[in-house]
Parts: sequence; C-alpha cells; structure tokens
Amino acid sequence: MKTDTRTDASSNGRANRGAVRDMAMEAAPTSRRAQVPELLLGLALVVGFALAALVWHANSTQRDAALALATEVDRGETITADHLEVVYLGTDDAVARLDPVRSVDIIGRVAAADLEAGTLVTTSNIVDLPTLMPGEGVVGLALDPGQYPAGRLSPGDLVNVVVPGDGDTLVIAEAATVFSVEDLGGQGRRFISLQATEDDANRVAAAAESGPVRLVLVGA
Repeated sequence: MKTDTRTDASSNGRANRGAVRDMAMEAAPTSRRAQVPELLLGLALVVGFALAALVWHANSTQRDAALALATEVDRGETITADHLEVVYLGTDDAVARLDPVRSVDIIGRVAAADLEAGTLVTTSNIVDLPTLMPGEGVVGLALDPGQYPAGRLSPGDLVNVVVPGDGDTLVIAEAATVFSVEDLGGQGRRFISLQATEDDANRVAAAAESGPVRLVLVGA
C-alpha cells in the first residue's frame, strides 16, 4: 500500500509539471503574437504624424498663381498665348508677378530684353508696341547685313535713315522709331518696319526703291 501511494504521488507530480510546461509553451507564442499588432500600430502612428506635418506645412504656405514664360523669348519678340503659362509661387516673400487674368494685357506686347523660359512676366520686362498717331506712317525695309546696326534692333529703338553717296551721306529721316523686326530666312536679312512722320516715311520708301539705304542707331 505504501509503495502504491508513492507511485501515485510521483505520477501526479510529473503530470502537474507537464501541464505547467504545456501552459507555458502555449502562453509564449500568444505573448509574441500580441506584440506584433502593437508594433504595427506604433509604426502607423509615426507615419500618420509625419504625413500630417507635411500636409500642415504645405497648407500653411500661401501659393499664388502667376504668369511666367513657357519658352524663351528674344528681345523685341511679340508675346503670344503660346509663350505664357501659369505657375504657383509658394513663398512668404513679396515677389513681383502678374495674375494670370492679366494675360490679355500681355499678349501682343513685346519683350524688353532676352528672357529665359520660366521667367515671371512683369510690367518691367514687357513693353508696348509703338502706337501709330495721326500724321505718322510706317515703312518697311528689307535689309541685308551692313544696312542695319550689328546689334539687335528692337521695337522702340530710334534710328536715322541715310542714303550713302559719293562724299556726304544724306539723312532722309531722323529719329524714326523701329516698329517691328522680322528675320527673312537666313543670311542675316531682316525686314524692319519704321514709324516716322508721314513725309519721312514717304521719303524712305522712295529712297529704298532707288537704291540701298542704311539705318543708324541713335539715342533717345
């Protein structure tokens, strides 16, 4: 009887220890599985806060629409709708710009200087074409290199029109205004229109029919 009692006690002890091990083994994976969602939740919170900060920063910076050049424009070139695009400025600094609704005021005017693509359009880099007044005329001249100044002529420049002679040079128009300049397809030939008084324009046209004339760039 005593032997049987010890055997039963020993068996019960081993059974209890086995049960404890089984419970521990079952509990450990459950604990590890519980940590994975917590890590994912923490990562999601970090990413969420980062995105919220980016959105807040973007919304806190004022973005204003402005007119800019989509392509480069040469000095004296007439601005068309194809030259313009709308950009958005995200800066707190005051920047000279024109609202896109002002595009109707820009198209048809000319560039005051060589302008690169992306340049913001302002009233300082775009000027008006000369306006024809009563008593004035516009005369066009097809000129070869040497008949006009080597530098680029642009609308608004002032020139004297002269006729070369044997000795003295005859000035037939003084301080005529360059109205427009167009290339004639290579070799430096240009078609230059001049705005002058009606009488001067008539004299220039008659002289150009008789022989070559030259332009002399003068100051205002």
